[in-house]
Amino acid sequence: MEVRQMNPSELEIDPLNERNSNVGPHKGNDSLEESIQEQGIIQPPVARPDNGSYKVIVGQRRTLAAQSVGIDQIPVIIVDWDDAEALEATVTENVDAFRKSVSKSDRAAAISQLMELNDWSVTEAADELGINRGTFRDWLERTNDEWEDTVVHVDPNDNSSEEQSTGVETHSSNSKQVSKEDVEEISDTDLRLIRNLTDSPEERQKAVEKVVQSGATQSEIREAKKRTERGDGSFDEAIEEVSQKSEEKSGQIQVRTEVTFTGDYAEGLQRAARDYGTSEEELIRQAISDYLSEEGYL
Repeated sequence: MEVRQMNPSELEIDPLNERNSNVGPHKGNDSLEESIQEQGIIQPPVARPDNGSYKVIVGQRRTLAAQSVGIDQIPVIIVDWDDAEALEATVTENVDAFRKSVSKSDRAAAISQLMELNDWSVTEAADELGINRGTFRDWLERTNDEWEDTVVHVDPNDNSSEEQSTGVETHSSNSKQVSKEDVEEISDTDLRLIRNLTDSPEERQKAVEKVVQSGATQSEIREAKKRTERGDGSFDEAIEEVSQKSEEKSGQIQVRTEVTFTGDYAEGLQRAARDYGTSEEELIRQAISDYLSEEGYL
């Protein structure tokens, strides 16, 4: 391992990099580009030699930002990694402390490739990366064969980051084709619930569309699951009914937000979710609900 000063224009992004979407450049206040232009590269990217060029494994966004603002020289850590080592490094960088907004689809593809390269089982891969096994299985949900022919499915061997719409016909007058970006808003846990309650790609696609259209919360999806298990119609019918009742109850006010936790907060949140046997999203939702009740807002 060595550190070299290199012109970022000489660097290429390794195709094994986990992050294939939302890579930038992103201009504007407080952007990575602005920070690098003012302060330079603080944490060097990691690259490996490849047929006379150097390909970045760790630090893709930093490299692209440096290229975008035209910096002449940045420090680069040079390593000699094979494909398995390189992919494990990029996955691990984005898993650590939950600090980067890697898309769920990119993550699913990357860890699936990593398992294939190392011939790892789910248990082995989760243990190697230090991830809860249940969480790891959820992260692989989008690669499940039962999602084939729907917009949800992730092909680990397809590195295309373009948003796509599914070609599955739903035959519903109220349905719409949903994009990969729409599906990113649905948690892996909820997708697993939907898969277990449907019998075909067409039914799964319809159910996903209903969830996207209604903006259903995890609690609403679980309520729809209970109704389906009782035999009260199909899952997509149940989710539509539950969502409508929820809107009526709340005066049709719906708030959607995204919060990122890092460092000790991220680690604490993950431990709490494991201890309570629920997801991080559901734990946050319940904490907010409890706070609003205790403070007299509900």
